[in-house]
Amino acid sequence: MKRTRTSGLVAALAAGGLLLAGCGGGGGGGTDTVTEGMLALPAVDDANGLVVDGEQVADAALLEAARGDTLVWFTGSGSESAELTADRFTAETGVRVEVTRMPSAKLNERVLSEAGAGRLSAGVVTITDPLLAEGLAEQDVFVPYTEMPTHDTLTGTENVTWAGGAYYTSYYSAYAFAYNDRAVEGGDVPASWNDLLDPRWKGRMGVVNAGAGGTVQGLAAFQEDVIGPDYWAGLAAQQPRIFDTTSVQLEALARGEIEIATAGFNSTYGAERSGAPIKLVVPEEGVSGTFNMQGLTSTGQDSPAAKLFMNWTWSTSGQQFAAAQGFIGARTDIEQVPTGDYRLPKADDPSFVVYTPEQAETDGADTVRRWNQTFGFNG
Repeated sequence: MKRTRTSGLVAALAAGGLLLAGCGGGGGGGTDTVTEGMLALPAVDDANGLVVDGEQVADAALLEAARGDTLVWFTGSGSESAELTADRFTAETGVRVEVTRMPSAKLNERVLSEAGAGRLSAGVVTITDPLLAEGLAEQDVFVPYTEMPTHDTLTGTENVTWAGGAYYTSYYSAYAFAYNDRAVEGGDVPASWNDLLDPRWKGRMGVVNAGAGGTVQGLAAFQEDVIGPDYWAGLAAQQPRIFDTTSVQLEALARGEIEIATAGFNSTYGAERSGAPIKLVVPEEGVSGTFNMQGLTSTGQDSPAAKLFMNWTWSTSGQQFAAAQGFIGARTDIEQVPTGDYRLPKADDPSFVVYTPEQAETDGADTVRRWNQTFGFNG
């Protein structure tokens, strides 16, 4: 399996002696051990196709063909999540994976470039920007795939099936906040979004600017629409340190340069699990969410491994492993398993507020402009 480079946060934790043994970019059994620690491996029966925890994922012909194939997967997910997901898929199916991870905008450029030259290698593409996913469908990079055993369930679930099945919501990213548990303890630990406005956090907080990406743009919209129209002004009065990327923000939180920060759940939970002195909070008012979209490509329609990965992604096992990492599953007919000690809401819970593609298209630029003005940010 191709491996992505170790993130700056993981490198910093390792240098500081905070990285737990067995976590991260090792191959084979080491990473499989990590996935089992996050969520026990399900019962797998491959005597006649692939049945995982009693749910049919593939028939015998597809499974046999997929095991003679290799999944080529391009993803905009975080590097650790991509590696964990690939290893879990291999552990449950026996299918090899080559995973390439890069930010969604660059990923989109590469996919379109390869497709335009007739050399698209990826069989499956996962991308975190729904507008880019729509563009890939319009360019016929994503092709309709309706053969998943869970297809009828997906089409009956809100905000999951797009462009006639050309791509689907695989899961949602959730955004909340976190704190350094060496610096913040006991009664000082915040429980709600409004607790972040306590004067004690003035100059001790970190946020990522709203123009840095869809997740933080969605968070800004959530804060304004759900917490209140004056929330930005109250947060700006705290004089937070403003970051351009979540990875640098997490490094600062782990080192204690800031004590509290708005935070993407999956990446922050990964840092906590790797030994960083960070704890997450699921605020009582709710969490914001953004889409992760996935589709079978024109290349993938000839790849049994790619089709099996599509089937597995929306299986109960695939959805629950995403939840164990700190995502919110797209399927609402199954349990949202805990993320370690945390319990995130299901996708259809009123406390989970998703930033829709329509909001991003019609309001996104104005949201960023007004946020920058409120926070005095010129980046």
